[in-house]
Amino acid sequence: MIQTKPLVVFTYAPAGLGHIRVTDAFRTSLPKHFSSTVFSPANKFIETMHRLTSINLVAREITEWVQRGLPQAIFTHYFRNYLKTHVEDLAEQFINLILSQADRPQTVIVIATHFGLAHQLGAIMTELTTILNVKIYLVVQVTDDSPQSIWYVDQADLIVCPGAGTKATLAEYGRKAHLRPVPIAVLPYPINPDFSIKLSASQLKERQDQYDQSSQIPINIAIPISGAAVGTHFFVHLIEKLHAKSARFVFHIVCRKAPFTLEFIETMQNKPYVKLYTAKSYQKTVDLYDQVYLNHVISAEITKPSEQSFKALLSHEAVAGSVLFFAQPVGRQEFDNLKFFKRHQLLSSPANQTRNWLLPFSLDASVEFIWQKFNSGQLLEVFNHPAKPEITAETGDNGAQLFWDLIEKTFCLSENPKCQPRLAPKT
Repeated sequence: MIQTKPLVVFTYAPAGLGHIRVTDAFRTSLPKHFSSTVFSPANKFIETMHRLTSINLVAREITEWVQRGLPQAIFTHYFRNYLKTHVEDLAEQFINLILSQADRPQTVIVIATHFGLAHQLGAIMTELTTILNVKIYLVVQVTDDSPQSIWYVDQADLIVCPGAGTKATLAEYGRKAHLRPVPIAVLPYPINPDFSIKLSASQLKERQDQYDQSSQIPINIAIPISGAAVGTHFFVHLIEKLHAKSARFVFHIVCRKAPFTLEFIETMQNKPYVKLYTAKSYQKTVDLYDQVYLNHVISAEITKPSEQSFKALLSHEAVAGSVLFFAQPVGRQEFDNLKFFKRHQLLSSPANQTRNWLLPFSLDASVEFIWQKFNSGQLLEVFNHPAKPEITAETGDNGAQLFWDLIEKTFCLSENPKCQPRLAPKT
């Protein structure tokens, strides 16, 4: 039986939770005339390297060194070749996935949110196309506004990134490295559409009251623990010290169950002012994080300036439009994300008060900083008189929907019979 719907294959790697969050944004906004499935082959190498470079200071320094200048160019060249030549049984797994579909697709769109799998799938795309006898497009979504050259996947049909600077840098790298030209598009960062839904009037009042220092209602603060469990020691003491300041503080902690998070989970689970949400899988952990915002009125989140920090693009009236307190960045991509927020005036400064702040370096200073924002009424003032966000090609809360509009137009996948594709699949 011939399937008329294009098949979208969402693929990501077990390297933190960000790739899954971006994938979920795309899955939630997927047009009804597409069918979809998920392809996430186990990869212990990627998972181990992600955790090692996140928590080990020496490994982190080496990683930072190879992300800039000549070391980056050399590292990218060899790492890209390594990925392309270490595909093991990836082709067999992918072919079996497509053949297992109830209906045989004529067109397959692979959405890759991790550069490792993107390079590997790109290397076997000709083989997959020949064996399956279908059109296959490979689309890569860059998951931070960070122009790291490894994200230039030369076998992709389209690369999408959150910023024009990232686009320009990647395109220049591709030219200088004499790689196959790949179209690169700029769209606002893809955020789960459920997060941009406007709160009801009563929910807005509840968020407002949480910012009011004269109110007595609980202050709900979300704390997502990263996939590599960076900063757990910091969060243990931050939570305890903030609750000592005021019993109003209630913390909603989302953490993946893993051997390296068990001690943290045991420490947190018996505290009455902590609501703990845990799961063993990456996907279920992300699902729990979504539910925290969908089931509670969250006034603030303490997080890294990683991919979930792009909720700064949302309205303060949105479900996930909470105040964001950013811990000190870890890794080049988090420094680059902060540059994005500063460029668009989404990070508070003495001259520009928004609802997003970078915390001081030390623990005690961070505690005092957060407490002062709540206790002084400053957050209430920001909530009542929010800064008007600028409208650009990089900002907006509908990045996921715009992504699908671009996919349909680029590959002519709409139901319009007169549609002319902008790109043909690679041969």
